[in-house]
Amino acid sequence: MKFVVWTLVFAACAAVGAVVAANTNPFPPGVEDPGARPAPSRAPSSAAPSETQAGAWLVRIDIRTYHDLLVGGRCAASWRVDIGIAAADGPIDGGGAAALKGEIRCDEPTAQVQAERIDLRAVGVLRDGELRLRLEEKGRSPAGSQELSGFLETIKRLRLEMPTRDGATESFDFEIPDGRQGTFGAAGVAVLTANAP
Repeated sequence: MKFVVWTLVFAACAAVGAVVAANTNPFPPGVEDPGARPAPSRAPSSAAPSETQAGAWLVRIDIRTYHDLLVGGRCAASWRVDIGIAAADGPIDGGGAAALKGEIRCDEPTAQVQAERIDLRAVGVLRDGELRLRLEEKGRSPAGSQELSGFLETIKRLRLEMPTRDGATESFDFEIPDGRQGTFGAAGVAVLTANAP
């Protein structure tokens, strides 16, 4: 009988010990279990969308320029400028040309040959959804021709700041001294077409 009683006591103690052991952490806080394996890390299912803006645009400028001379009257001309631009946030890559519309009009006869086409490069940046650019001459034709209407003097001082939405426009009208008591002037409008090929 004693044997049976002690066997039951030992079995009960073993059961209580097993329950306590199963619900107790043998390692104090801050001590890592040497047998534990870290759960494998998983890459996110999809990358966050990029905030970088990128696109292609056509900037068309219809512009009238003139050169008022201190003596000798005025030379004036109308131009159509088409500039293609590709950019992401940051510096832009763009270029195009200005074409003379009609003929130059001068109050006095001139023997100089007027440029009919001027190749241009666009310099600037795309920032905060806005194109900021200016234009620089790359070449002209016919070879050896002059620009008598003030186009080159005014276009290099023109600064455009246009939102990149389709159909955005910017108008301008300004004069600058020619350094010989005459005046260069330009007036026109720039229109932006988004996602141009």
